[in-house]
Amino acid sequence: MTTLDQTLQVFRALLEAEEPAGIAEADQAVWTYLSSQQGLKAQVGALAVLRQRTTDLSGDTAVLLRLLDNLDLHRERLSEKSV
Repeated sequence: MTTLDQTLQVFRALLEAEEPAGIAEADQAVWTYLSSQQGLKAQVGALAVLRQRTTDLSGDTAVLLRLLDNLDLHRERLSEKSV
């Protein structure tokens, strides 16, 4: 099980990296975190908290924007499942 703090730690590492980060590592961290949540409603709630906590992070602005865009894509995918 991956916790919110573990997922945010991956994001912090990407934001602090000297080399431009690929989004694949962040994407994997998000899927791992969400898959530890039971049910679609719990995943949607967990994703909302993760997005809010991600906006509080500091670091490379371009990478942060990519992380937030990626989280928005996850939200869209989850909303498609709920239809």
